[in-house]
This record gives sequence, C-alpha cells and structure tokens, in this order.
Amino acid sequence: MAAKAVKATKSDNPLVRLWKTVTVFFGEVKAEMIKVSWPSRDEAISSTWVVIGAVVIVAIWIFVVDKITAMTMAGLVRLLG
Repeated sequence: MAAKAVKATKSDNPLVRLWKTVTVFFGEVKAEMIKVSWPSRDEAISSTWVVIGAVVIVAIWIFVVDKITAMTMAGLVRLLG
C-alpha cells in the first residue's frame, strides 16, 4: 500500500501539517490492524505455555552449566593453589 502524501502548501501552519500527517498515519495504522490475523484465546494460552516451558528449560540448562563451570574452576584453583 502506497503511503498517502500529505500535500503541504505554503499557507499551511506547521501545526496543521503535523495534524494532517498524524491523521494520515493513524488512518494507515487502522487499515493495517484490520488485516492482522489475531490468535484465538486457546492459541494464545498454549503459545504462552510453550514460551514458559522453553524459558524454564533454558534456565535449568544455564544453572547446570554454571554449577559445573564453578566446580571445575574451584577444583583447578585448589589444584594450583
């Protein structure tokens, strides 16, 4: 969709030009929002659970790797010190 050009004339006040630009912008936003395919409530809930599950799995993975690294470093420090 081509953007509508706001025709500015020399007699237009800067505030009037701004108002016209804002009006055109929000008109285009409204037109685009009508085209959006919104998920159903069930799809949104199931997607949320998938994201929460993925976050928990990654958090556990980072915790385990951090503990292994900390124990390895502590062992090396004891060995060398």
